[in-house]
Amino acid sequence: MTRIKYVLALAATLALAACYPPLTSHLVGTTAGLKPDPVLTGTWKGTNSDGKPFYMHFLQQSDGTVSTVIVESGPKAEDWNVVTGTTATLGANHYMNARLLWTNGKPENAPAGTVPVLYKLDAKGALSFSLMDENAVKAAIAAGKIKGTVEKGQLGDATITADVKWLDAYFSTPGAAKMFAAPMFTVHKVD
Repeated sequence: MTRIKYVLALAATLALAACYPPLTSHLVGTTAGLKPDPVLTGTWKGTNSDGKPFYMHFLQQSDGTVSTVIVESGPKAEDWNVVTGTTATLGANHYMNARLLWTNGKPENAPAGTVPVLYKLDAKGALSFSLMDENAVKAAIAAGKIKGTVEKGQLGDATITADVKWLDAYFSTPGAAKMFAAPMFTVHKVD
């Protein structure tokens, strides 16, 4: 996964290897209407897998997208990312279609498509972000359960290519949430 810390959620943890998390060639939630989720707006704080604190600031844009600035904190803070995305609610599931724009001041060369991120706000105000389970997505594509492509090789990227109507119908089901891995991180609102 690409060198990105904590991103994607959101788009957040694309981190550390040569492969990208599963992508969609169409935005999840197009038929339901893409609009910024006011629950996300503001500043959130979490801790990454290295134990370093980080902040996420979600900004609603006039074009209906959400910009997210993710900044590492602490005495050895080095990393920051900018993510853009759209949000949608399908059934009981909340999604962000995330795309990494910048890492540490340098533009990203992200593949075409967006990373679907499942996010959940619990009763205690904890906001968690999960990426799709890459192995589950690849298996579903291979079995013909989801229309998509998988690049060659062990680290080949998976892209879901189903049309928007099928994509939204699928992502609105409880079963779709099961295609996502455990939360990569959880944050709490600070403002």
